[in-house]
Amino acid sequence: MKVLFVFAVLFCMVQTNSGDIPPGIRNTICLMQHGTCRLFFCHAGEKKGDICSDPWNRCCIPNKEEGEEETAEKDGRPGI
Repeated sequence: MKVLFVFAVLFCMVQTNSGDIPPGIRNTICLMQHGTCRLFFCHAGEKKGDICSDPWNRCCIPNKEEGEEETAEKDGRPGI
């Protein structure tokens, strides 16, 4: 019985002490980097970033250069 109690206490401590970032903030950080939170894997052409707030989700950031987007907008062409 003591083992079950100790396990339950340790489990609660691990859950509440998961870091200094409040829940939901990791998703916001990912969106600010123009990324999306995806389950397990990123699409082709995306690089894997930090974890998101939801379990097993990763931040997938498009792997395009910032300069490409700016030059395409200045030329009047739509971005690729």
